[in-house]
Amino acid sequence: MGEGLMIYLATSVAKLAFTQLDPLLAAWYRVGFVAVLMMAWRRPFSKAKRAGLPRTSRDWWIVALAGISVMLMNTLFYLGMSNMDMGIAVSIEFVGPLGVAVITGHSWRERVGIVLAAAGVVLLAGVSFANPTKYPHFLLGLIAILIDGVMWGCYIVFGRMVAQRSNPLDSLTLSMFIGWLVQSVFLAVPAIKGVISPKPSATWARGQFGALKLLGVMLVVAVFASFLPYIIDQVIMRRVSSARYSVIQAINPVMALLVGLIIGEIPTLGDLAGVALVIVAVVITFSGHRQLDPETM
Repeated sequence: MGEGLMIYLATSVAKLAFTQLDPLLAAWYRVGFVAVLMMAWRRPFSKAKRAGLPRTSRDWWIVALAGISVMLMNTLFYLGMSNMDMGIAVSIEFVGPLGVAVITGHSWRERVGIVLAAAGVVLLAGVSFANPTKYPHFLLGLIAILIDGVMWGCYIVFGRMVAQRSNPLDSLTLSMFIGWLVQSVFLAVPAIKGVISPKPSATWARGQFGALKLLGVMLVVAVFASFLPYIIDQVIMRRVSSARYSVIQAINPVMALLVGLIIGEIPTLGDLAGVALVIVAVVITFSGHRQLDPETM
């Protein structure tokens, strides 16, 4: 609950910053700041730690895929969240963990869970499509969040494999850095330009010291929405199965809805019903699992 509150308070700040910097560019700074902070803290390439670096191509692929999953998850979440309420976005992205359960599970729970989740997503989408004036590009956001959910499922699988290594934080650092390098190929140049020369609709970012203020905001967002939560996740993933981790994460839509109220995102009864269906789907699907083995993927 503490992690969720920290994440979505920081995320609400990021959403307000979208008025100054486009979501995709903001995502580059979020991932980049985290990668740089992790590299400065852990220094995985230092002489004392080189022996702990991945040794086989398979190990490197696992580390890289975990980082790319995190990068895409963050990038697409920002794109989706810019086109829908935060609580709705967080609920819909649970299709990722549920999809992993359906692929790896063999009981009635997965079938019931995916049906309830699908009903919840359809309800949330229907409510939003019925009110196009609030988010005219909701369809784009929906597609982004659904892909984001898939990337979250990948992160649960590969992130837990990284967490089982003898030096999980160093491996996570490598993952984040690799993900940022891949992201930088596409977003580094426009992101830097977006801060130096803010978009025409920006307000305070175009004023005196606007660039520094914008970088400061994104640094705070990166620390509290990514840096600290990912460290907490590694601690949790070393102690619980992927299934149990997913049940724990079911609190996130509730936290996102509560924080969304602060920035004026008032859910409708239809929204609340859709979110409730997704939460129930997660609990039913994963509460009976003792283990969700990534080796079965």
